[in-house]
Amino acid sequence: MTIETQRTSRFIDPWPYIAIGSTVLVFFALSHGYRFQKTLLSTTVSARQEEPLQLQTLSLKRQLIGALRIEAKAKIPLNRWVTYEIQLLDGQGQPFASAIKQAWNESGTWYDDGESGTWQDDDLLGGLDVRAKQDEMVTIAIAVLEYGDTSGQVLDQPVPFQVTVQNGVIDTRYLWPGLVGTLCLTLMTLYAAPLTGKKAIFKTINDSDPSDRAIVGGANRLVRVRVDVKADETSPSKLEVRLFVKDSYGEEIYNRSFPLPMNYLKNNGKIKRATGKVQTFFLLESRSSYGFSVEVWPDASVDRTTLRVIDGNRTLQSVEVVKISPTVDTPLMP
Repeated sequence: MTIETQRTSRFIDPWPYIAIGSTVLVFFALSHGYRFQKTLLSTTVSARQEEPLQLQTLSLKRQLIGALRIEAKAKIPLNRWVTYEIQLLDGQGQPFASAIKQAWNESGTWYDDGESGTWQDDDLLGGLDVRAKQDEMVTIAIAVLEYGDTSGQVLDQPVPFQVTVQNGVIDTRYLWPGLVGTLCLTLMTLYAAPLTGKKAIFKTINDSDPSDRAIVGGANRLVRVRVDVKADETSPSKLEVRLFVKDSYGEEIYNRSFPLPMNYLKNNGKIKRATGKVQTFFLLESRSSYGFSVEVWPDASVDRTTLRVIDGNRTLQSVEVVKISPTVDTPLMP
């Protein structure tokens, strides 16, 4: 067997980084989306029911980010309502996009158990977002369809509107769910990446020397070996984990000792137990049956040891791997 240690990035899982990139992009759009906005028009106009009131002509340009947003806020007195339409007209004066808004501004008096007071509520703002498929000149128009008061009287009066037109507007209502979704996806992929692959060995014993055998490896399969140790309160601050690997014939092909720092878990200032873990990676070029065994030393305080072997694993970053290749015998020349 030929054994060499090398650092490799071959087995990095790209999905966590794709999810992180998506989260960053959505967050950037939320926090810096206003930088793409440009106010093209902000004015107050009055419209009647006879015909749509046309505002100035604007240049609508195709762009990758944001849309053209037209907002119209009806400025009507209390206890009145108005139905109006925002229109976008093309170069021939024909509407190609529109939005109808039923706006109202109401107030009243409430009574409850001898108490009373007044209330006021309104819904006056209407809007329209448009993304251009091509560069063109457009005209904005406001049309009053109906106007009246809460008593049922129809009014024939001009209705004032505050009109604002902005270009490059990003609708953040959809970005917040997107941020939550991509963040959840990021957390899931970060958690799942070290667990990917087939769980070839999962051996737990209430002692210090688990061992088991499984078929693992192959030219393009990363094998992750992890050892988890639980010890009682008498555990020293550092243990030693000895890892042995045997081939299909039971012959030892690898052994190494790893330092295992222990973390103490306390309750009310007293040490209750200690835990520690260590892991390493293998590239076993020949797919075969391999035996893995662990010895923890000193073992007096060890309560439980778990040996995990995952075949076909992925990583979050470049890792140091132990590459074990079969030795090829070169035939002698006759």
